[in-house]
Amino acid sequence: MAKPPASYGASVKLKAPQSDLQAAGESPSTTDHEEETAPERSIGRRRPMESKSDPTIIYLHPDGKYELKRYALARGPKVKVHDLLLEAVEEWAQRHGIAGPFRVQSERPRRTQ
Repeated sequence: MAKPPASYGASVKLKAPQSDLQAAGESPSTTDHEEETAPERSIGRRRPMESKSDPTIIYLHPDGKYELKRYALARGPKVKVHDLLLEAVEEWAQRHGIAGPFRVQSERPRRTQ
């Protein structure tokens, strides 16, 4: 198995964050596929959190994911693995001096028990 290159050079292009585009008065570019699926999303149940976030996939070893689920359950019935992973990303970013929001805030207030 080949190792990934240490530097990607100019081959990696980053999109500007949504907030930067809005501040500059630009609209984010959409692909043909995004334009086709947008009406379908408005027909069903609306999920504003998904429209504000950028989905990211990580691949975890099944045993590690199982342990995360056990840990979440031990912390309480409302603790989700997703939240644990976000906490880990936020902590890592803070240690490395990376600023920026990683968690998309919900429009609805959280329910308390």
